[in-house]
Amino acid sequence: MLTAYLGPEGSFTHQAALALAPQPTHLDPKPDLVSVLDALRSGAARYAVAAIDSAAGPIAETVAAIEAGWAERLGEHAIAVSFDLYRRLDDDTPLIGLAGHEKALAQLSAYIDNKRLLTRVFASNTAGLAGIAAESEPGWGAVGPAGLGSAYGLRVAERALEAPTQLVTRFVLLQRKSA
Repeated sequence: MLTAYLGPEGSFTHQAALALAPQPTHLDPKPDLVSVLDALRSGAARYAVAAIDSAAGPIAETVAAIEAGWAERLGEHAIAVSFDLYRRLDDDTPLIGLAGHEKALAQLSAYIDNKRLLTRVFASNTAGLAGIAAESEPGWGAVGPAGLGSAYGLRVAERALEAPTQLVTRFVLLQRKSA
């Protein structure tokens, strides 16, 4: 039995999948939310774990799947999310921009505006980490969950960018509705 989620391991959705997925199951990481929902809709995955709401607002794709009637919510799990700033090991230039998922960047708008940073949107925060790790342009950082620096060859430049605000994202366990 497969449970699709927005990967890779260590992502906020992976953390929610560990809490929500029925056991036994094999967790199947996908590169973006559309792929997660497509796996569920096509029957390639029996379940899916997806964000449904964050401090930046509802997650339109997840809400649409439920409202369209082909996906049903089986459970919910809320996670207090915190974003660390990751930089390349060899990049000590002043920070000019942040990469990450659009909802993460929206949740960090006060930090971004205060520092007058540019932004780059990726399909997930972890895709942003991978992108910055491969980036040759200095001055860019990426946001993501704590503990992922070594996996991407990055260093933590700053912790808890959202502080003092506490951010919460709600995740749902979905299954395809029977016809």
